[in-house]
Amino acid sequence: MHLLRKYHFLIAALSCYLPIQLQAQEILLPLKNNTALMQREVVAGSRSIVENRDTLCMPFMDDFSAAQIFVDGAFTECGDSIIQTSSSIYPSSIFWVDSNAFVNRTYPSLPPTYGVATLDGLNKYGQPYNETSTLGPADMLTSKPIFVGGAITDSVYLSFYYQPGGFGEYPNLNDSLLLDFKAEDGTWSNVWFTVNTLGDDPQSFKLVMIPVPDAYHYDGFQFRFRNWAGINGNNDHWHLDYVYLDDDRTYNDTLFRDVAIIYQPEPYLRRYRQMPWNQFKDHQAEEISATHGVFMYNNFNTIVNTSHAYSVVEKYSGTEVMPLSAPVSVNLDPFTIAFDSYPNFEIPEATPGYNDDSLSITFKYQLEPSGDINHRNDTLLHDQSFYNYFAYDDGSAELAYQLIGLGSKLAMRFYANEPDTIKEIYIHWAYLDGSNSNKFFSLLLWDNIDTTGATADENIIYQNDFLTPKYIDSINGFYVYKLVDFLGNPAPVVVDGYFYVGWLQSQEASLDIGFDVNSDAKENVFYNVGGTWQQSALSGAIMLRPQLGGNYSMYAPVENESPGTSSLMVYPNPATDILNINTATEEMQSIEIFDVDGRRVLVSDITSGTINIADLSAGIYILKILDAQKAMLASTTFVKQ
Repeated sequence: MHLLRKYHFLIAALSCYLPIQLQAQEILLPLKNNTALMQREVVAGSRSIVENRDTLCMPFMDDFSAAQIFVDGAFTECGDSIIQTSSSIYPSSIFWVDSNAFVNRTYPSLPPTYGVATLDGLNKYGQPYNETSTLGPADMLTSKPIFVGGAITDSVYLSFYYQPGGFGEYPNLNDSLLLDFKAEDGTWSNVWFTVNTLGDDPQSFKLVMIPVPDAYHYDGFQFRFRNWAGINGNNDHWHLDYVYLDDDRTYNDTLFRDVAIIYQPEPYLRRYRQMPWNQFKDHQAEEISATHGVFMYNNFNTIVNTSHAYSVVEKYSGTEVMPLSAPVSVNLDPFTIAFDSYPNFEIPEATPGYNDDSLSITFKYQLEPSGDINHRNDTLLHDQSFYNYFAYDDGSAELAYQLIGLGSKLAMRFYANEPDTIKEIYIHWAYLDGSNSNKFFSLLLWDNIDTTGATADENIIYQNDFLTPKYIDSINGFYVYKLVDFLGNPAPVVVDGYFYVGWLQSQEASLDIGFDVNSDAKENVFYNVGGTWQQSALSGAIMLRPQLGGNYSMYAPVENESPGTSSLMVYPNPATDILNINTATEEMQSIEIFDVDGRRVLVSDITSGTINIADLSAGIYILKILDAQKAMLASTTFVKQ
């Protein structure tokens, strides 16, 4: 049950995050865009129309789980049976006519079922509706026309669950969530709305029951959710779940005999969400967690006996890796979340692709609750991929991370089980209040830093200067920084055991990087703002991924635009009076130093490998190494304290 405590702790911690500032060094902020939406298109569904109608029949029910199913089953009002098995980040086109809401599993806290529709300040492409406006109409989630007429004489109710904030940003008092009904003459009327009066206090999902008056009982009735929000970013989140419309209901029809999976499964890996296959396959005992399993929630008011099991296949061939486990039976208390686990396993050598450079397996978790009315949320498919990179994050950014201060450094710790080469670094930059593409940073690799908090000791093994954040349309929004030398040639770095990847902030203005609140890697994140190395205090995972080995890139590779060098080192950095220069080139004759505005502030011949910088003002500087003909051999940045 330790994982349950982890989720409750995360909820409490998030209440202080928006924004949170710890000693003016680390900050989390809401995102400006949603990169996942920027990369995806609507997954269309299909349905069979009967009785020459173009409207859906009741019951209308969508819980935004992966498999979207409209089943007549015990309901025979219409003869329709439609299914969409593909998961999507958009609302199912079977049920909804627009695609502005974001269907996801990472923003909600303790939802009734896994998967919600989130309304925010972004359009369906993941971009702000208006970057210059602070408040306005934002998302809509509009149902397809529904048959609410004919022989229907009993009361009709629409119910749904909603939650403000969750793991995202909490709406302000002037933000709102609204529900409208469409009359037969085509006019829309607001029938319900709510605002968030509790600020950033964590809140559970609330159930709302709305009667559908007789005036709306016609063939073609529609309803829609919409929100007012800060439309200049990924702001003011409202999460919807379990939208259910049917007749023969009353105001007290608030109970659902439904046991559902509500979260992604417990991670298979002990330290990472993903790691290179060649770093894993011969070290499985050290890298897998002790158990894996699922989170379940009983939405009913009595104990429900539920059995559960899992199986695993190789993703692409469907070859069985683990057969269906023996069902485990548990009694779930009313309105209670539970976690049940299975002993973990090692991937056998007979698995297809075992001797290749990557591998992916799919977990299938299955529940069999007694008397369950909704089986669509009883099955969860989860991919565990082993490509050629390390990742602490799950690929979804809920917030943005900032490190404050001129010359600040951040280092993320990883571990190579056997010697390997780093060739690329993937970074998910978060777009907040304008682009940071004009701000410089240095990409750094270390083989050691002082993680005790006592000193600023470090050993840099690679540094690439004059880089800037890039916002490109690639899968998952990760930009590729190749490791190159100062001439732009590939310069892979060999690592063995612990190594660290991060950056040096070359200007006072902060950089914004994606932050995953559903994974906690803070024990492997360290920062230095001019003193000693300190461990991060923010629970979550910064979305930075080093790529090891392999002759391919998981993301669209883009050449670095600025030269860097792994053969030039200056130290100490930051420096006070004396700067030492260490370079492999023998052609070095002189140096030039420029400030960040491009003004040359110092020229000196090099005689002893040291430069007196006592007369320089505090700030960021660019150091250029020149040959006898004054041609630049290498360059880097340093900080003068």
